[in-house]
Amino acid sequence: MSEENNKTEEQDLENPTSAKEEQLSQTPKEREEEDISPEDLIEKLNEEITGLKDQRLRAIAELENFRKRAEKDQSDALKYGISNFAKEIVNIRDNIERAKSSISEEAKNNEAIKSVIEGIDLIAQSVVSTFEKIGIKKIESLNEKFDHNFHQAMMEIENDDLEPGTIVQELIPGYTLHDRLLRPAMVGVSKKTKKNDDIAGKSSPEEVES
Repeated sequence: MSEENNKTEEQDLENPTSAKEEQLSQTPKEREEEDISPEDLIEKLNEEITGLKDQRLRAIAELENFRKRAEKDQSDALKYGISNFAKEIVNIRDNIERAKSSISEEAKNNEAIKSVIEGIDLIAQSVVSTFEKIGIKKIESLNEKFDHNFHQAMMEIENDDLEPGTIVQELIPGYTLHDRLLRPAMVGVSKKTKKNDDIAGKSSPEEVES
């Protein structure tokens, strides 16, 4: 009989302890939620939901930006990855043009050489066709205003009939690959003669005209 009483007392003693342990096992967040009203809890949950939605939208935006950057990088790699090859075939065209310009008029009339000249012309046309296919375009220079983005001035040539900085000679043609500079054009640009330049510097426009 005494043993049963002892067991009952032990169970009674264990219950308060387990209740305390259960309270202690609760996280601060759970205890806090028990202390706030249902309305405040709903408001807090709505704020958390809104925050999660914002995080989701930012993650989607970042993913979309990454996708666009990856597509652009891939497109640029396809368009401009051949720049080294393009520079090489530009040099080939230069050599072809030099070969053509070195042939004298007398040699051009020689029947034995005509077939060779025709072969060079065909090669030149093939190179130009390849340029068009891969996006290489010649920079227009003659009689254009000098532009440091596309031209490299190699000399100045006195010419009072043109505005200073006008390109009057193209030494080596320049090219672009799509919208990027592949090689600048080497050019000669106009400048006023020394006499007129001195007059312009010392006199006003009205005085020069008179």
